[in-house]
Amino acid sequence: MPLTSVRLGEDGRSRYYVDMAQRLRFAQAILLLLSFTLLIGCKPKPKTPVVVHVLRNLNSVYGSELDRRLLEFQGSNPHLSDGQPIIIQSETGDYKDMLQKQTSISDNVDFIILDSVDDVKSNPALQIALTKAVNICAGLKACPANVPSIVPPQIKGNQQEAALAFQNALLKTPQ
Repeated sequence: MPLTSVRLGEDGRSRYYVDMAQRLRFAQAILLLLSFTLLIGCKPKPKTPVVVHVLRNLNSVYGSELDRRLLEFQGSNPHLSDGQPIIIQSETGDYKDMLQKQTSISDNVDFIILDSVDDVKSNPALQIALTKAVNICAGLKACPANVPSIVPPQIKGNQQEAALAFQNALLKTPQ
């Protein structure tokens, strides 16, 4: 029997193995390309920020210190427990008029900083909420003055958590 040399792929059986190896490489390349494409598209969606609407007297004697503390809080990149960012927004307008418009069902203001307890004399809803007010005089370098801050009782959920986080930041004495 003469010896003949058979090259790889010329024999029927070896041709089968070559074809299968090429298909396997092709399938691996396709799977790698698909998985890479899927991983690139899997970016976490940015969480929508929670905006805390703050009612305060922009012309208050504590206004500049409050502005500084507000910027300090925002600079600390505050987040809720679920990771949502917190943004503080001061409401603009006539302070006394906006205080008068606050009711027990108003949900357009999440946090109120009063100049004094006397600011709520003519508003029964705020007088009731004043019983749970927190004095933030230390945070504004205003002690011994009383600077009440209120998170209205009708504010719930993420808005309340964000407002309380800001209130807690104002309780701390600035450095």
